[in-house]
Amino acid sequence: MGGPADIRLHSDLPDRMFTVDEANALIPALEEIFLRLDPKFARMRELRELTDDYEAYYGGGIGEALMVDRDTYALYVRERSDLDRSIQADIDEVLAFGCEVKDLHRGLVDFPSRMGNEVVYLCWQRGEKGVGWWHTLRGGFAGRKPLAPQTER
Repeated sequence: MGGPADIRLHSDLPDRMFTVDEANALIPALEEIFLRLDPKFARMRELRELTDDYEAYYGGGIGEALMVDRDTYALYVRERSDLDRSIQADIDEVLAFGCEVKDLHRGLVDFPSRMGNEVVYLCWQRGEKGVGWWHTLRGGFAGRKPLAPQTER
């Protein structure tokens, strides 16, 4: 159900480091982007099912199918391609903030930050009111720990 293999979800190196307040300031924009993605993901699932059905029925002969089926299939393929570009544009908007998308469908985003001398990720998941978690660069979601109240804001 994930996106195509060539969709970029994060940059290679952090462009910036976030404080908790800076990360929290982006949450309304992130929520809006993920709301825009919801119907796109739903339509992409529909299009995949439709094109998969055509491919299963016609096999390698989709180009030889009845004209109406071939044209309909081509429309679905074109719409999938357009939708891929639109989804990537939304992801690029998130990446432009300097954060990383870890899971598109869950709305999981990491913000590079510093705790003392260590580079870590502040971790936010769609639906959470604010950034309340962090983890090491390799710790991932399973290694999330709550932010201490004295964490630099």
